Order: sequence, then C-alpha cells, then structure tokens
Amino acid sequence: MLPITIDRKSRLPMTAQIQSAIRGRIQDGTLHPGVRLPSSRDLAEDLGVSRSVVVQAYGQLIAEGYLRATQGSSTRVATHLPHLDRATVEPIRSTEARFDLRVDATSTVLFPSREWLQAYEHVGRSIGEPGPRRHPLGVPELRAELAAYLGRSRGVLATAAEVAVTADFDHTVGVVCHVLRELGGDHIAVEDPGAPWQARFAKHAGLAVTGVPVDGEGIDVNALARSGARAVLVTPVSQVPTGVVLSPSRREALLRWAADVDGWVIEYDRDGHLWFDAGSGPLALQRHHPERVIYVGATGALLGSCIRLGWAVAPASVVDRLGLMQLGAPDPLTQLTFAHFVASGVLDQHVRHVRSVFRARRSALRDAVEQHLPGARMTGVPAGTHAYIQWPSGVDDVRLAALARARSVLVHPGRHFQLSRRPSAPGVVVGYGAVRSGQLPEAVGVLAAAMRQVTGLLAS
Repeated sequence: MLPITIDRKSRLPMTAQIQSAIRGRIQDGTLHPGVRLPSSRDLAEDLGVSRSVVVQAYGQLIAEGYLRATQGSSTRVATHLPHLDRATVEPIRSTEARFDLRVDATSTVLFPSREWLQAYEHVGRSIGEPGPRRHPLGVPELRAELAAYLGRSRGVLATAAEVAVTADFDHTVGVVCHVLRELGGDHIAVEDPGAPWQARFAKHAGLAVTGVPVDGEGIDVNALARSGARAVLVTPVSQVPTGVVLSPSRREALLRWAADVDGWVIEYDRDGHLWFDAGSGPLALQRHHPERVIYVGATGALLGSCIRLGWAVAPASVVDRLGLMQLGAPDPLTQLTFAHFVASGVLDQHVRHVRSVFRARRSALRDAVEQHLPGARMTGVPAGTHAYIQWPSGVDDVRLAALARARSVLVHPGRHFQLSRRPSAPGVVVGYGAVRSGQLPEAVGVLAAAMRQVTGLLAS
C-alpha cells in the first residue's frame, strides 16, 4: 500500500502528482531506502488511473535516482539517494529545529513554576501520616475540584463520582475505547481530516475505524449516520487540523444521532479554554446529553509537558469500568497539588495569561501569512494553539514541508491528517504552542521560501 491523493481538478498532470508525492516522502524520510513499492499495476488500481500513468512516474523517479528496479523484481526506494541537502533526507529532531510548528508542540516557557512549587509545598505541609493513597479513579479531592471547575468554566454537568483522573489525552482515549468495546461497540468513527494518532489508539483497542468528512461546520453527521459506527470521537472547538468549530445545527444533529443509534460521542475539549473572540465560546456538548457524551480533557495545552494529567467525565456505566483499568494517573501528591492549584484560583489566572499569549501569537501568525504568503489564507476560528494555512491549488504540501524541515522548521503538511484518499486542498498546519510571537514572522518567511521553491519546480 502507498496512500497517495490524486487531485483530478489540478492543472498538474497525474503523473507529476504521483512523482511529487513519492519524491516528497523519500525526501522527508517516511519512505526509507530499500522499501518496496507497489507494482505499477497495483498502484494504478488503488489510485483509479491507467497503468501507463504510474509506469511513467516510476520511470522518471528511476531516472532521477530515487527508485531502482531490476528485471523481474519489484521497484524499491534507492539505497543510495541522489545528492541532497542531508537535512532534507534525514528528519530533524525537535531539539535541533529552530522553529517547531507542529500541532502538539509545547514549551515550558509558560509553565507557572513558582505557583506550582508553592502549591506543592502547601500540600506537602498539610498531609499527615500515612500520606495520601492511590485511588483507581484518582484522589477524591481532585475529582471534586475537576467536577466543579469544568462545570463553571466549560458547562460540564458532573459530580465527583463521574470524573476519572488519567495520565493524559492519549491514554484516556485508549482506555475509553477499550470500555466502549466492553459495552458492545466494535466500530468508531473519527474526523477526516483529523489527528492520525486518534485512529491508531482506537485500532489498538480492537475497534474498526471509519473516517467521516469534516467541512466548514465540523463533522458531517449525515455521513456519520451512513458509516454504521455507534461511537464517534470529535473535537468541537478548533478541530485538528482545520480549526473549525462544530456549528449549533451540527451539535444538535450529532446528539440526535447518538440517541437514535444508542451510541456514544467522545468529546475531546482540546482548546475550549482558549477562545480568543468575544464571550467564552461554545460550552461543552456533554451538558446537553451527559448520558451519551464522554467528555475528555487534559492539561497539555495549558501546562505543556511539565505535568501529564488528564480526565474523563462519563456516566456511571463507563466510570465503573474505567476504575478497573490502569489509568496511569500521576502520583497522589501531584494530583493533590493540581487540586489545590484549581481550588486556589491559580489555574484561572494561568488560563487568562495563556489565552492572552496565544491570542497575540495567532495575531502575529495571521499578519505574517498576509505579508509573506500571497495566495495563501489562514482558516479556522480564533481559538486554540494551531491554524490551517491553505496553499494555492497545485502546491505539493508534502514537498513543501520537507523543504521547510531542511531549513530547520518543523511543520505538518495537510496530507498528514488525511485518513482517506479523498482529494484535499493543499496546506500546512501551523502550531504556535512552542514558538514566541516575535519568531513567527521569520518562521513563516521560511515557509514562503519553501513555497517559492516548490512553485518554481512546478513552473520548470
């Protein structure tokens, strides 16, 4: 298998599109030297094109030195690649990159270390013997504080008994998928485009996974109904990667779907706290149908990688089963510290600070895109920690991301988030969680240079 997207409306010939896609994956390191490619017949069938189109693409890449083929054997990636900038072939580690613009990149710069240490010391002085003990669902103090905080800040309807403390979002989704399987669900839908790691967690739990299209209003509920799934994982605010918000009509339709199929909605409230427009933004879906919605959150966007802590709010039938699993929650002292962090109002102050910082970063990104990237546009609502930058039609976003990496800028191409083979508008997803406002113009300038190189290659 070699997933490639063909845009039949593009001015770029299909042969050139296939060449560009394979060349880009070799250059960004996802196609390793020596890897066998599908036969021209198989790839042509997968893509719905004539075999001659694939034969010509393979032939050109063989001539350029990217592929090799021997009589009677398969076509493989060359073991000795053409002379390229070394950084173009070997991925740069995040610690070596000047600008990390990936979606989930975070920084420790905003972590409130002084306030956290004060809370930690307060808890340490107040605990007695024999000290706090572990609880399968998290310490009671934190579960109570989370129930109250999420109700006040996000409109979540929950008691402490309906809250489970976990390690982080990734782990939470994994265990929730296992629970859904125990409850009789073996098929889950995810957003497409969407975060590819979410589908991996569901597959690891033994669930069949179907991608459901996302448009300007969020997930297509009609397509969801046709999928046959009885569970869905959605990000209603600042969806990854498009940045759209689930519209009011889609929210209602989604909850009706859950009731009609006796199904479940897993709501990942990734960026609900980071709404930059007037008001507080849309409240949690869970408040309208707590019997059918499992609300999931984590500290990642707010506290970075310093504290790994997440939570799930769910009906008793789900929470009871979560209590039988290894949730991977932090040690009790860390949980109690976070509970004090919430109860004392420090978390509220920190959220306000982070919101102002990220609002400024998004504004700086928008200005830099307008200045350096004519023909591109930034999509999505003013919220969260990322934005989608859509390129003009025909631009190879995979090739562009590889060239940016060669210039020490890490960024995900839009195709990285495409689960299906449906043609998608080219673009890159820019995360600004790990880059200061003042660095964004230079980082976008690098993307502009990469785009000029890509469009120059197209013109030639």
